[in-house]
Amino acid sequence: MFRCILILILMPGCLPCVGQATDLDVAFGVIKAAVADKKVPGAIGLVSQHGRILREEAHGHSDTRLQRRMTPRTLCWIASITKPVTVAAAMKLVDAGQLALDDPVEKYLPDFKKQTGPGGKHYPITIRQLMSHSSGIQSNPPLRPAFFFEADWYARDIDEVVHELAKTRLLFEPGARVAYSNAAPYLLARIIELRAGMRYDRFVQTAILDPLEMRDTYFAPPRSVASRMAEVVRREDDRDDTVFFRFDPAWQIKMAMPDGGLFSTPADVVKFTQMFIRNDGKVLSQESVRTMLTEQASGWGLGWALNQDGSFYHTGSSGTLTWGNPHTGVAGALFCQIQDYKTKGHESLKLRDQFREAVDTATKSPR
Repeated sequence: MFRCILILILMPGCLPCVGQATDLDVAFGVIKAAVADKKVPGAIGLVSQHGRILREEAHGHSDTRLQRRMTPRTLCWIASITKPVTVAAAMKLVDAGQLALDDPVEKYLPDFKKQTGPGGKHYPITIRQLMSHSSGIQSNPPLRPAFFFEADWYARDIDEVVHELAKTRLLFEPGARVAYSNAAPYLLARIIELRAGMRYDRFVQTAILDPLEMRDTYFAPPRSVASRMAEVVRREDDRDDTVFFRFDPAWQIKMAMPDGGLFSTPADVVKFTQMFIRNDGKVLSQESVRTMLTEQASGWGLGWALNQDGSFYHTGSSGTLTWGNPHTGVAGALFCQIQDYKTKGHESLKLRDQFREAVDTATKSPR
């Protein structure tokens, strides 16, 4: 039997929340069953509405070797959920008039004046296209090893990666279509550094994380939180599970990965997600929030993937998900900490979909 840690907060005087708390049994039962059936080693799920946590549960293990239990305070690698955080940081500069969405990248990164694409032609890329996966930039950052946490990779500068990207060819004319890019955020991060006059990670901290009181979110987790870090298991068909990631307190993290370098908790990430539902103008302008949640390219706003019901979401390769629905005020997160996207079953993706669908049903938010 796996021990479950449960937090339940009911909004005073709000009777529908009592029903929701009961209805959410189905959603959290999906997590419990997935862990019991060993589809994932552990998971944390959280559901909030209008900024208040309705329910949070953790099941299973954060470290299978040490038999360490997953808890709501377990720190997880959120991987690509970092991308909308990077975009939000850039939008702070848009709000300040230091950046415009339709500025060409080469205005700030002159090396890209020489970049070519199909037919050997030069195609200027805009900031907006970097944010919406429509830039034509290749999928993966140059210089990065298969294991993202190599010491040599962490020791590099964002500028080095951008310099190498300028030598690559565009896959298509910018704006012609959508192709998910892990490399494009490096250009955006470097432009942030140049316009803000500080390192990318420092600007994210001061512009986004600190104002939202995301005190459990790090690019470089300190030694003091090492015992709270979850491992990431890699699963492939017909092979034993291996550990893709286990935090090493001795790591010297110089370069913050703007496409996927953050570690956090569901409670912290949902603070970020709720900002887009609340849209009170305190961190980002209301116009910037609306723009990020408006379709810019097929299925994409700026930083966020969009659904037809007006909700938005992002996933991470480590089995993470966060989503929000401005119509219902519901925001949620599910962190599994498993890479199983090479398996036929891709159980972590199914779990994330099932959890969200059950939450939507419980909160009367049909997709």
